Amino acid sequence: MSEESLEDKVERLELYITLLRQIAVEPEEYRLWDWVIANQLNVDQYNSIKQILKTCTRAHFAAEKDPSVRTPSLDELIDELIPVLSPNPRIAHKKGVLELLRNAAKMTPYLSLKKYF
Repeated sequence: MSEESLEDKVERLELYITLLRQIAVEPEEYRLWDWVIANQLNVDQYNSIKQILKTCTRAHFAAEKDPSVRTPSLDELIDELIPVLSPNPRIAHKKGVLELLRNAAKMTPYLSLKKYF
């Protein structure tokens, strides 16, 4: 991870405190947040991941109502998430994204991601 400013570090740590509060309440459901902290993702990466997962989940719900709605394939989702994770070479690959998605699929808002597994 590149050298981050003190301000960025404080912002990241504040995010982690918020995520830890959720993890303390329901550790199994919030495994994605633990993964975010363990891999030292920053606020921008966190927000990008949430937005991508939200868009994908919305597409799945829309497709349930209207089968003509296209949902992203697993490969498309992987291709979209790898650049978000790219500052960290340990997770910026297919295996890292699959780990992210498995953890996300345990969270109530992202249960529709289980369709990929």
